[in-house]
Amino acid sequence: KSFSKNYDYHEILTNKVLFKNTVVSRWPQIILTIFAMILIYIVIITATLGTKVSGRNLGVLMMWSIWLFLLVAIFTPFFGRIWCTICPLPFIGDFFQRRSSFIPERGKTKDFNNRFYGLSLSWPKWLRNDWLKLIFFLLLATFSTTLVATPVVSGLTVLGLLLVPTFMSLIWELRAFCKYVCPVSVFVGPHSQMGMLALRNKSQIICDNCKTISCQYGSVNGWACPYGLNVGKMKDNYDCGLCLECTRSCIYNNVSLYRRPFGSELRIRNRSQAWLTIALFVIAIIYCILYEGHWPEARDFVNIIDKKNWGLFGIYSMIVWVLVLVIVPGIIYLLSYAGSGLLKTGMKVKEIFLANTGVLLPLSLMLWIAFVIPMLFANITFIMQAASDPFGWGWD
Repeated sequence: KSFSKNYDYHEILTNKVLFKNTVVSRWPQIILTIFAMILIYIVIITATLGTKVSGRNLGVLMMWSIWLFLLVAIFTPFFGRIWCTICPLPFIGDFFQRRSSFIPERGKTKDFNNRFYGLSLSWPKWLRNDWLKLIFFLLLATFSTTLVATPVVSGLTVLGLLLVPTFMSLIWELRAFCKYVCPVSVFVGPHSQMGMLALRNKSQIICDNCKTISCQYGSVNGWACPYGLNVGKMKDNYDCGLCLECTRSCIYNNVSLYRRPFGSELRIRNRSQAWLTIALFVIAIIYCILYEGHWPEARDFVNIIDKKNWGLFGIYSMIVWVLVLVIVPGIIYLLSYAGSGLLKTGMKVKEIFLANTGVLLPLSLMLWIAFVIPMLFANITFIMQAASDPFGWGWD
């Protein structure tokens, strides 16, 4: 079914020439990406060279109060993966691969209709899932207190998130980091399915009859899809990084942006995606209890900076990982198994398990929003003070 004829999807580029040209043009996207890169630079510099008091450090406040609030409460629920559109993390790597930020270079690299530089190795098949992202996310979530409480660690972590995708772009094809490694996409990917903005085709018939598949493999006007996607086969927001290349590369002008109701997708495709969704749900609950609950004893379990509670921290880490990887998935699976036996619908237990996991997506997003809003307002005064004296050198 063509999305342009879906009553729940309303095309937002129709009869809006100026807006459409702005979306398709590379200039606005590149300008916003460079601006985001400057902000990342400020975060790294102020976090590593500024005051060691995290509650007064501008880099820490910009990253974990302002940016996290915008990502969780504004960007993702209203605009899906719009952050990925201007994310600075793959920007340098893209330039190394393409050696251009504007005009696609003609040529052939593998099946792509563009010339790419670097080794352009294919990502290993056994890693083409969400398990690696899940492990990386759990590691960051486990040591989140250290990241927030130690500005230097925050700054170096952000610097690493810039260097790793740049290095990977020289070895792996397209945006392997964004698709298989990036911890930000752990949150944005699943929850973008709740988002009110979606990129889809206009006519499924045109996609079905297309021989060049330029949205995936590129053309003279646009680069190959950095995520390796075919717009004609896209049914959800999970993988699409909203880079907008397909709006330029499609030779039939068959790609557009759509406005849709909130929470339009609850689709979970495989086990790794299910475990990732469960992790987001469980971590949101843990964060709300740990950082915003009225139990100071709970915070002692993660206080390895001041009190050196490594024993309690080990218990906390074990609880988090066991809850995410074993207990909560096990409960959902057992309920799915019981439901399969009682209802006798003919559905496999795996199908019921994946469907039940998808129900957690809106709950997870609301929990994360409930977590970041108090975090922002509790630090507003400190943000203003830190902006006045970003390095803690007595400026005003």
